[in-house]
Amino acid sequence: MASRTPGYELRFGPPMVPVVRTLIFINVICFILQLLTKLTLQSPLAELYFGLSPELVFRGWVWQLVSYAFLHGSFLHILFNMLSLWMFGSELAEMWGERAFLKFYFFTAFLGGIGTITAQFFGIPQGIVVGASASIYGLLVAYGMTWPNRELLVFLIFPMRAKYFVMIVMLMVLFAQGERVAHFAHLGGAIGGVILMKLYTGWRGTKSTLPSWSLSRYLQKRRFMRYQEEMAKRENAKTKVDELLEKISKNGMESLSRKERKFLNEASQKYFNE
Repeated sequence: MASRTPGYELRFGPPMVPVVRTLIFINVICFILQLLTKLTLQSPLAELYFGLSPELVFRGWVWQLVSYAFLHGSFLHILFNMLSLWMFGSELAEMWGERAFLKFYFFTAFLGGIGTITAQFFGIPQGIVVGASASIYGLLVAYGMTWPNRELLVFLIFPMRAKYFVMIVMLMVLFAQGERVAHFAHLGGAIGGVILMKLYTGWRGTKSTLPSWSLSRYLQKRRFMRYQEEMAKRENAKTKVDELLEKISKNGMESLSRKERKFLNEASQKYFNE
């Protein structure tokens, strides 16, 4: 059920897209395996190997920087995260496309892991972190930046625009109390969301779609920029050489300073002997 007016939309939930359905399915399966492991082995083996433990990451268990996002601490934990993934991720995935959505999802999870181990490195104990919350907070940020004036029903009761809802959630991240709250994972995911949205839409851009990023296109852009810089240097050098040659023709070689002679020699070797 939805009601649309210009600038915002009142809704209870979007249609679920395949990539979001797949991620929810994987998270649920992983949670079930967690429970079975605890019941059969009487040990949190899944959390020990695949949860995010900063001490183990520092020893080389780098897969934990992503794998932790597919484990959860309780039924309510996974329920809240999967509902959020459905409600805030489905429209973004439909707009961006599956590949771009997955890149966003994994990058924000990874940055949440980086935030956790960074806090540990600076002496803030983190314990073992699990949950998809870093990616969820990244998606919340992306949702609020894409549709800032869309009106949401918070707790199905209070209407609130998306941008204000995201601001309140971010403040809750900063001031939430409790040892089991992964503050720095949440913060890292939110920062990752801002970074990707700004990279894809531009720092001055408004609402737009998220294109598929590729390393080859990035490197090609860098090569083109270096080519432009080199051409600008050549043009400047040519102008300077012409001025010095004019000076020589009028006053002779002795009129050049040591610095001007050095420049003329280097420019002739670099730009005019090819």
